[in-house]
Amino acid sequence: YRWRIKDSDLHIGGGLDVKLFEWNDRHYVVQSFQFRQGGPNADLGAIIFDVTDLPDASSVREVGRIRIPDHPGGFHNIFIYQHTNGRVLLFTTANTPHALVFDLGYIVDGAGGEDGIDALVARIPAGMPGDTGPRGYHDMYLGFHPDTQQDRFYGGGTGGYYVYDVTDLENPTLQFSLTGIAGVQYGHTFTPSPDGRYAIAETEYRYA
Repeated sequence: YRWRIKDSDLHIGGGLDVKLFEWNDRHYVVQSFQFRQGGPNADLGAIIFDVTDLPDASSVREVGRIRIPDHPGGFHNIFIYQHTNGRVLLFTTANTPHALVFDLGYIVDGAGGEDGIDALVARIPAGMPGDTGPRGYHDMYLGFHPDTQQDRFYGGGTGGYYVYDVTDLENPTLQFSLTGIAGVQYGHTFTPSPDGRYAIAETEYRYA
């Protein structure tokens, strides 16, 4: 099966992450995009496809799109996580001072509203409270922390690395941060061990 976006030659940028999820016994693919302004779909973050009946390629169909007109530039990275509340959530990085969180079940069930905007259920701040100036995340990881029974967000971005308790999505709570590290002005990737005790953190400069 092959798919190309309409008028692909007019777009500036392209597709990035591909992730899979299951909802109500059906299987879906999320393809993220990062198109720049100057061409079509600069506000397109992702498209969701139903792939339940593969390998029958004729059965693949688009079921929803996520657009972010207030923050053009698309989604740089995405991560799918099944929250302890049972919902399947898409965490994204975009041209915003937050990670954006979308409920994928709402989208595939047709409850996400026009272009998925009603499926936006949370925002995770980047940087420390009170920071000013440009902020944002590059990448993130989500996992269940067994010692505290928390859903935890691990993000690399402005100033370093941040861990939030996102069990209550409407009230994400900063647990701790790794900032002020020599040579680290912007965290790139932040991956914890399964127990949440250790992490591998990456930044992008010559001698990382």
